[in-house]
Amino acid sequence: MALDFFEDKTIETDEAIVHSRTDGIVHVTFKDGIEIDVALQDKMLKIYTDICLGKKRPFLFSGIGDVSITKEGREHSKNLEDVFPGSASAIIADNVAYKLIANFYLKVNKPSIPYKVFGDILSAELWLKAFL
Repeated sequence: MALDFFEDKTIETDEAIVHSRTDGIVHVTFKDGIEIDVALQDKMLKIYTDICLGKKRPFLFSGIGDVSITKEGREHSKNLEDVFPGSASAIIADNVAYKLIANFYLKVNKPSIPYKVFGDILSAELWLKAFL
């Protein structure tokens, strides 16, 4: 069986840092004060597609400081599921407010790929490795 090689590559924008890790996980860190809207989602989708090179990869999403998503952004994310290059999504919610928002999204939008909310990165990474 051939082993996949994953390039260590980072793309940074004003809004986020997208890191394609050698273990196959794509770690997306949104910067402080960012509001995720439809335009930002479309911009990030292009970056995700470019960094994944046509392969489905597990994604780890985290935020630095205050990160929010607009109502339109939550609705639009459902439309992107068919083109999102993720095999699974883990969300790091290290405070109660983020956990409530992430779990609300899960219950309302019911993502088509595996999606789980974690309080720490190590648990999320362990779970994501099953989706390589």
